[in-house]
Amino acid sequence: MKKTADKKSPLTIEQLKAAKLPLIIFGAGPVGELLLHACRSFNLEVAGFCDNNIHKKGRVINGLPVMYAPELPDQFPDAVFLIGVADIQDIVKQLSRMGYTQWTDCSILKHFDINNLPLSISPDAAEFVLSACLLCHENYLTPEKLFIRSVDVIITERCSMHCRDCSNLMQYYKHPRDCDVEQVISSIDVLCRYVDEMNEFRIIGGEPFMHPQLHLITGHLVAEPKVKRVVINTNATLLPRPDRLSDLKYKKVLLMITDYGELSRNLSKLIALAEENGIAYYVKKAHGWTDCSKIMRHDRTPEEQQKVFSQCCAKNLITLSDGRLFRCPFIANSLRLHAIPERSSDFLDLHLAATNGIAVSEMKKILRDFVSNTKYFEGCDYCNGRFYDDPEIPPAIQIKQPLEYHRYK
Repeated sequence: MKKTADKKSPLTIEQLKAAKLPLIIFGAGPVGELLLHACRSFNLEVAGFCDNNIHKKGRVINGLPVMYAPELPDQFPDAVFLIGVADIQDIVKQLSRMGYTQWTDCSILKHFDINNLPLSISPDAAEFVLSACLLCHENYLTPEKLFIRSVDVIITERCSMHCRDCSNLMQYYKHPRDCDVEQVISSIDVLCRYVDEMNEFRIIGGEPFMHPQLHLITGHLVAEPKVKRVVINTNATLLPRPDRLSDLKYKKVLLMITDYGELSRNLSKLIALAEENGIAYYVKKAHGWTDCSKIMRHDRTPEEQQKVFSQCCAKNLITLSDGRLFRCPFIANSLRLHAIPERSSDFLDLHLAATNGIAVSEMKKILRDFVSNTKYFEGCDYCNGRFYDDPEIPPAIQIKQPLEYHRYK
């Protein structure tokens, strides 16, 4: 029997050099690209990249091929891995299932100078993804802390676009509304009471700039010491109010701008505004959309549900909605829409402690189990699933009317 990967056994640079095995970077993204530069500076020879996204298979990054991770055992019976993605816990488990035992985290980048490197992304973006990855890996190796990588907080159902295939299900809202600011802030405070550290809060909608009190939520998150980053996801259709630009200038705040081409009608103005005012931003082209937004019951067995959940690329998109914590935006918005039956097992009510007299220490255990050990949710049965190897579809196809769906009373 092959030894499984040990959660607490990342290799040092010296051990990587002594391993005498092919060295593969897991993650064909920005951090993987940085790891390659670091390896070359340390005279570590890299065999290539691997990724769970089959659509990256065959690409070449700085002269090295990208391989599809599930196919690796056929080509490399044994190998050493440098993990370059934030969800390190999932990758360590995957490597164990594939029979690999040797890996290391991205800590070789901790004191590596990334300035002046020929990168495919901006300096702001490189710093953002690297700091997130380092923090996630560091906390994975210190499991006594309750760390959450990312939380999406829904602040509005209103959107300035009408995308047929929105994975956050905005296309179904007939009477979209803004979320109550006091309730949003209260939910944030309750969650922060139990968590030791969070890499980022991502403010989402809909379109966050449609909420007239966005600045109150942003300011509250900026002031929360347990939150390291505040990310505002925007489609570049709207511009922030001139009198609210100061709320975006904090070092913790990043504008995550998705470029939808002609639909992002204010993209150039938003970028210019950010640069003129020293606001950190990251522009990414809309891509990677899949057919995952249909709401329909599949009647899967528990075993089939576990398989769907284990392979889901959205299972760690923890979402905060109306005082409830979800593992993905699909179930969160399906319940907001009353499009699936409400089951308490599909979410964690953050007000449990107050209503049931649960101690903070016990609530932390419940929260840790929810974000780390869940095998599947009943609500998963209404989702098509979101797998890395799903065929991609054209993003942002616009519709004129909200889509119909079955509503549960």
